[in-house]
Amino acid sequence: MDDPPAEPPSAPAAAPPADLADVDSLDGIVNALYASISFEAGEHPAWPRFRSLFDPAAVMVRVDSLIAALPPDQRDTPPLRVSTIEDYISRTTAAIESGALTAFVERELTRRTEVFADLAQVFSTYERCADAGEVRRGINSLQLVKDSGRWRVISLTWTDETDDGPLPSRYLPRT
Repeated sequence: MDDPPAEPPSAPAAAPPADLADVDSLDGIVNALYASISFEAGEHPAWPRFRSLFDPAAVMVRVDSLIAALPPDQRDTPPLRVSTIEDYISRTTAAIESGALTAFVERELTRRTEVFADLAQVFSTYERCADAGEVRRGINSLQLVKDSGRWRVISLTWTDETDDGPLPSRYLPRT
């Protein structure tokens, strides 16, 4: 007996309208990303603005370098966490509402950008601090496309530097 036809995957929700200043340039969209994700105690990230920067089908991938460095048989969690934008927002909102996360500030230190036609790859070195704790650095790797006159993030992958994996000098601000 044949299986019934599979239901087509549901389409992601449409992204909210974006402020043109946020998406008409790579500078604008990267700056808007950092501004929308950062928040002080008693506040929340600017989720509508955050959503507007991404393609509705975009993915976010956190690479945990400490776990990735372990042999596979010693890992208690996978080194990659792949999320949709809505998964990321839900998880972060839950952490804020439970009190596990009360503030988060991330700022760009420097950037390397490659562009061909309507494709862009941005390596953005960041510095972040959660709940007035330890300041950490890492790299956000953004893949973007220009569509209908505006830039959209189609994927964002990030990882923090570690003692065993410091940021290379080419990804640090020039002094």
